[in-house]
Amino acid sequence: MATEDDWAAYSNAVVDLAPPGRPAWRVVPCIPGACGTWPDGLATPVVVVTAWNPDSVRLAADHNAARHRVLMGELDTRGLEWWPATGRDPGDGHHEEGAAVVGMAESEALALGRRHGQAAVYVWTPGAWEVVACDGRRRESLGWRLTDVPDPPG
Repeated sequence: MATEDDWAAYSNAVVDLAPPGRPAWRVVPCIPGACGTWPDGLATPVVVVTAWNPDSVRLAADHNAARHRVLMGELDTRGLEWWPATGRDPGDGHHEEGAAVVGMAESEALALGRRHGQAAVYVWTPGAWEVVACDGRRRESLGWRLTDVPDPPG
């Protein structure tokens, strides 16, 4: 179960996205209601999910890589549009690889996160950057802005 420290980390994390055919973006959380300009032609919502470090337990790199491959395989098997995504703690450099899934319903994203042992997923829309608990019991709604990614994920 995620602690208050975990939730603070989720709310402060930046997420690098690598959509095909576009420059990479970094989603930076902001104060609620302060949102940037939504990218042209991008369907909503975009959800970000990972399979790394289930139940907030940090695993070895090879274990996380194997879990990531399983998640990517599930997304591919289901025929979902997704791009590489990397969540980063801007303070300590911790990062987790995942996927940005375009147009996935929030309920489906929460079920996907639960299947992969996650406490929360991100849900990005023109009006908010939200951290949503996979059990549905908590939601942190923030604003967002886009910046360039220093080193694109992928």
